[in-house]
Amino acid sequence: MRSLPLRSIWQIVSEINLAEIQREIDAPVHLLIAADDEPNAEKAALGLSSYCADFVHPWITVTDSSGSGLLSQSTEIAPQSPSTQSFASQPSRSSPDCALLVTTQPKLSSDLQSLQQALNAQSIPSLVVVVGSEAKRPDSAIVRRGELARIAIPDWSAQAVAKVATALIQTVPPPLRLPLARRLPPLRPSALNMLIQETSQVNASYSFTTGLGETVPGLNFVLGAGDAIVLTKNQLMMAYKIALVSGKSGSPQQLLGEIVGVLGGGFLFRQLARQMSGLIPVWGIVPKVAVSYAGTWAIGRAVLAWATEGQKITPELMTGHYREALEHGRQAAKRIVDNARRPRTSSKGTGLPSRKQGVSSRLLRNVSKRISRLPPRKS
Repeated sequence: MRSLPLRSIWQIVSEINLAEIQREIDAPVHLLIAADDEPNAEKAALGLSSYCADFVHPWITVTDSSGSGLLSQSTEIAPQSPSTQSFASQPSRSSPDCALLVTTQPKLSSDLQSLQQALNAQSIPSLVVVVGSEAKRPDSAIVRRGELARIAIPDWSAQAVAKVATALIQTVPPPLRLPLARRLPPLRPSALNMLIQETSQVNASYSFTTGLGETVPGLNFVLGAGDAIVLTKNQLMMAYKIALVSGKSGSPQQLLGEIVGVLGGGFLFRQLARQMSGLIPVWGIVPKVAVSYAGTWAIGRAVLAWATEGQKITPELMTGHYREALEHGRQAAKRIVDNARRPRTSSKGTGLPSRKQGVSSRLLRNVSKRISRLPPRKS
């Protein structure tokens, strides 16, 4: 089967709602940082605002542990120059979307506990950070009742801030991850690595599904063509999000056009050829899934290097990324196939209506037969 021509790539681009993606990433997001001693909260805010730690981002609110009143009318810290280091206050636009509760003791103070309860009551996710000498205690990082997540760090060094950033990205719900990372650069590595990994997993799972579908007579042509279109669309959307979160500017069309231009000479079109390489029988499902995962991962890593470091994307660079990702792709493929082999308990009343079964029921029966014929798992 032929690879997609250039005009088809631009057709896929035209179908992506770039403006909606940009609105989601540019959405206002408010982080509350509270501590028993406000200097600790300020250190956290400075570390998460920028790598230079010389100002507090305007969408971060710093308060002491008696800040539960901020949930309805919050106080916002305006960005300050390193020379003044004074913290001016302005009215905030909204209640916080997420929170960091900083403590020097494994057990939260009564004020921080009250603040945490107020956050929980409004379904606002919070991360507890134990900092200082008490962080060395074995129980300091154990999540307590009513907590969503907790970590322990010795100080506010760059390494410790990176640990807090990773934990915060893992704690907040997905819609907040990229908006937070766009505004707070120290959060970008964790958020973008998670984006690349999740998109790679989605494409791998999709390839597995269509790989099984292609074994059904009459569906191989339709699924083979749609396969590359869906995978490519996911990859381009991922690349666009990486560029936006990394601080790239320009109109949506110009920015994505630049991404396609950067990738086109190095890897994207060869990756499309791999995705459209032909009809793959059952024995080829695992390699196909691995290729989809590895290709998506390699594109993500390359775009990340270009967007954050200005690194030129060369065929050699892409080959290195692809080889590095291929083993991860094989492992992901094996996990997906193993999950498909596991027997699932059927529940009553979930069948398709009899008048709508037709091809759908035949497809399900064929897929089930193919899965049952897969080699048994190695113990």
